[in-house]
Amino acid sequence: MSNRGLYWAAGLALAALLAALAGQTIRVAQLQTSLTSMAKDLSEANTRIALLEASAKSLSDARDGLTAQVEACQQANVRAQARAADRCVIIRRAKTVPARAGKVVDDATSHNAAVHINRSCRD
Repeated sequence: MSNRGLYWAAGLALAALLAALAGQTIRVAQLQTSLTSMAKDLSEANTRIALLEASAKSLSDARDGLTAQVEACQQANVRAQARAADRCVIIRRAKTVPARAGKVVDDATSHNAAVHINRSCRD
């Protein structure tokens, strides 16, 4: 009986070990499934990150382009205001002359107006 009890105890221990092994095998399979799911989520997140980085670069480039355009517009506006101020000065300083063939203002005003127009064409 002692052998029989020993076999029975060994069988019981073996059954317990097999049950524990089966439980661990199931747990490993669950962890592998979970790991596969996490790897897929990570891949999708990395793809989204790459898209966001590309979008950020595109927006940054667009911002830089718009900044340059704004600066160019501001400079053009400053030049236009300066030309308008020059025109006002020319008009204020204009002196009429007695009616002559084709002349309405004095030579200095005509010269200043021509210089102003030529300068505006070059800018």
